[in-house]
Amino acid sequence: MVPLVLLGAMVLGACLVFGYSSFMVGFILMAGGVLGLITFLATIGVKRPGERETVIDERHYIGGHDDHRNYR
Repeated sequence: MVPLVLLGAMVLGACLVFGYSSFMVGFILMAGGVLGLITFLATIGVKRPGERETVIDERHYIGGHDDHRNYR
């Protein structure tokens, strides 16, 4: 909701400064969309609790022979 209000305020401000026309509204909406897309792609995702740990798979083979290898 907040990004839409900010986009609307940006369009209204640009129309007050540069004059209202359909070209101006379209151009400002396109520029706001590109700016929003760049901002979204530049943000680093927020990690949730438990996602910071790294799981290392540790295998233990019990016995005297090496049967975990694939011999042919």
